[in-house]
Amino acid sequence: MPIDPWRALNPDGGDHYLMFERPFRYVVEDPEHTWRRVWIPTVLACPICRIDTGLRLAYRTGEDVVVEAACPAGHVWPEPRVERTWWTAYCRFRAGQQEFDWLWLIEAGFGEEPPPPIDYVAELRKGSVEIAKYAKRKAKAKVRSRVGRAKKRVKNEAMRPVAALIRGAWAWQAGGIEPARQPRRRQAKPPATPPVSAYRKAYGMEAPKKGPKCLVCQDSGRITDPGISIPCTECAGPAATAMAAANRRAERVRQGKGGGRSGVHVSGTNNSVITNVTSGDKVQHHDGRRQGEDDQ
Repeated sequence: MPIDPWRALNPDGGDHYLMFERPFRYVVEDPEHTWRRVWIPTVLACPICRIDTGLRLAYRTGEDVVVEAACPAGHVWPEPRVERTWWTAYCRFRAGQQEFDWLWLIEAGFGEEPPPPIDYVAELRKGSVEIAKYAKRKAKAKVRSRVGRAKKRVKNEAMRPVAALIRGAWAWQAGGIEPARQPRRRQAKPPATPPVSAYRKAYGMEAPKKGPKCLVCQDSGRITDPGISIPCTECAGPAATAMAAANRRAERVRQGKGGGRSGVHVSGTNNSVITNVTSGDKVQHHDGRRQGEDDQ
């Protein structure tokens, strides 16, 4: 009976079915070699129509005695030249099961013929032809698009008086004359208001100086009178302010927003702040005294 073409390869389930697009080869032992076994691959063909491509081979474990073969013309015949154990091993190999004991069978040439080598010259020639055709199509499309745009422009210019006449007829039929369309004009932007610094520079005025934040101690951190020197309770003091500014600068540096090298030091005698802005600047106390001068 004909082999069902919808069967699937399932070596674990006992169904060994394969269809070959290229010729299938079985191996025969060479009788001339007596010292070692040499296998001769032989192409399998239909005994009736001699077709060797598109063959189907099937063998079901427990039901078939020999391997059955079928050709595209519909001829079915038993094929005893294909050994059952070899055929089942080859089907397992095609199913992805690598068995090292049967690798010699594949090396001997048993199974479907390998595909022919790639002709790179022919492939390159074919690719160059396809690229040339594609470039030709793109050039023609570009010319067609330009010609179409030009034709459309000429048609619009020719139909403009006709369209104006039709619009006038519609307006006259409606009982009025269509007013002429006024071209749209862009509104001019209002002049930008200059900043206060520009007015101050124009009138020659000086910028107001920033006064102290604490009016009690004048940002010194201590209230001093003849015979009195107490810490100011109205503000945190210059040391805390400088430390807060240094923390803000360090946070900006950590966030990648830039910042110069600066350091803040606090003297323990007068709670004064020493700020080192750069490595080349002189160190100066908050009350105006430079480093090295004796405290009064």
